[in-house]
Amino acid sequence: MVDHRSALIARFGAPRRVSSEEAASLARLAAAPAVPRDAATVILLRDAPAGGGVEAYMIRRTVAMSFAGGMYAFPGGRVDPADSDEMLAWTGPPVDVVMPGLDRDPARARAVVCAAVRETFEECGVLLAAPPEAASDGTTPDGAAPASPAGAGTVAMFSADRQAMEDRRLTLADLLTRRSLALRADLLGAWTRWVAPELEPRRYDTRFFVAALPPGQQPGVASSEADGALWIRPAQALDQFYEGALAMLPPTVFTLAELAEFDDVAGVLAAAAARDLAPVMPRISVVDGLWRLLFPHLDREAVDR
Repeated sequence: MVDHRSALIARFGAPRRVSSEEAASLARLAAAPAVPRDAATVILLRDAPAGGGVEAYMIRRTVAMSFAGGMYAFPGGRVDPADSDEMLAWTGPPVDVVMPGLDRDPARARAVVCAAVRETFEECGVLLAAPPEAASDGTTPDGAAPASPAGAGTVAMFSADRQAMEDRRLTLADLLTRRSLALRADLLGAWTRWVAPELEPRRYDTRFFVAALPPGQQPGVASSEADGALWIRPAQALDQFYEGALAMLPPTVFTLAELAEFDDVAGVLAAAAARDLAPVMPRISVVDGLWRLLFPHLDREAVDR
């Protein structure tokens, strides 16, 4: 079996020389690091059609994007103030019961889950919600899955809701109310948490969630922030990353390496319940004009094994 973790630590940690201007910029960031903003991303999963593994849904961010432009990622984005709306419809167990390690502040944890659901809907049209009476897998009491998360609405109306949310003309709370739906924290599993290094000018504290593609739903056309999308086995994505065909940030690649070890979506979701959600924060080292990205947390785990 390929030791992806060691290979990725070595690849991302390869030193490179920095100019005097870049070194000065890094020194300024070291003196006053940016405060990381809360963010969330969702790894939509389905069992691979041929069996023996899972497929993850990924989008390619447009080159024009100021953050991670041109890179492949999972749907997601930063937490907005509206994600803290206490009137947003919820059903099932509370977040701090389903994901006790997500955050010490239950309100903050709830907002992060809201952001995860909202961003996934905005970016690919998949809505991780269910009727209030639905079971934890999103099915109704008679075992049937709703034909569409838009309820009785047409596909066109559902697409209009998505566009309205992307344009900030409609909130997630509004959408759930008008479609008689509610969020269920147990439709997602908290997988990992990455915080950008202190020497990054734009920093995010990102929680990664896993979720099974809901019955009856398929990702639609990618949002304006993406110019492509695909379903891909994690191992295949890693191969293409090594070949230079798929550009990805470290948290995305390390997460794919972990998911490549699972045979089915059920196994991933079961493993999520026992995941360590301690923040992983790489460190940027600049010594004698050489820049290196270090992974203290991951390096320590590799030594322990």
